[in-house]
Parts: sequence; structure tokens; C-alpha cells
Amino acid sequence: MKFIRNVLILSLLCILAPGCREQEPDPFQEALGAFLLQEQEGSFQLFRIEKIDSTTFRTEFERRQHVLQRKMEEETVLYGTYTMERMPKNAQRHWEAIKTTEKALKGLDSLRTAMEGRLDEIAYYDYTFSGQTVIGDETTNYLGTYTSMTPALEVIALSSERRDLHKSGGRAIPGYVQLLGVDSEEE
Repeated sequence: MKFIRNVLILSLLCILAPGCREQEPDPFQEALGAFLLQEQEGSFQLFRIEKIDSTTFRTEFERRQHVLQRKMEEETVLYGTYTMERMPKNAQRHWEAIKTTEKALKGLDSLRTAMEGRLDEIAYYDYTFSGQTVIGDETTNYLGTYTSMTPALEVIALSSERRDLHKSGGRAIPGYVQLLGVDSEEE
């Protein structure tokens, strides 16, 4: 009886002690690990994480609009150049790019209108982190790597350079990827 009582007391102490409890998995680590492992058998360990910025939907719409307008300007210059040089095949290719970009700008305006009430919500957060994946015998270290994640912990970008982090930010806008019809960025 004394033995059972001691086991119960030790069990209760272990349950109450922070080191004995099973730790809840870190949702950020799980989301980032799933993205990095891409359904491969392996593990991810997060060593350090720091939130460095946040972007609202309004700011992201402005960024995407700026990118598309810049693309439109470049395509227009190229179209004019090839037309003047009497290179109709090249001119036609750039004319089609102009039309596609115009369609994307109109679609972006429609998406913005549909999200009017959410424009000041956070679209994604930027983080810098250090961690490590182990897949079989291969270990990959991530030291000072940058990532952008939605508030729902969807990874939308990963980069070793901070300046490249926002190239995929449009993915945070619902319907943006479908609008462009591709899974790559237009920049």
C-alpha cells in the first residue's frame, strides 16, 4: 500500500512539474518544418525565431500593383522598340504581355474591392530564424534565414536574403495565384 501511495505521489509530482509534462508542439516550428521537409521523412528543429516585420493586405496590394505597373511600362517600351525595328514576332510577344498585364491589373483591382473590409488586417509576418532539418543522412542548416508566414501559419516565402523575401508576398492575397494562372511570381 505504501508503495502504491509513493508511486501515486511521484506521478502527481511529475504531472505538476514543468519538465515532466509532454510539451505542446510549437505551431510555428510545425508549419515551418512541414514546408522545409516537403512531405519527406525527416525532422526539423527550430533554434531561434524573431519577428522582424508585418505587412497588411493594403500594403501588399500596393506592392503588387506597383510590380504590375512596372512590368506594363517595360513591356510597352519593348513593344515600341520592336515595332520601330520592324520585328513583328517580337513586337507581338510584348503586345500579348501588355494585354496579360492589363488583365492582371484589373483582376487585382477586383480582388482589392472584394477585400475592402480586410485591407488593414495583417497579410503576413516576416521572420528571421535559425534551425536545422535532418532527412536521412543529410543535414541542412538554416542560419539567419528569412520567411514570411500568414497569421494562419502558411509559409509563403523563404529566402536567404531579406531583399528577396517579398517577391512571393502576393500569395497571401486570396485569389492572387489563380489570377496570374501560375505558381511563380511575376517579378
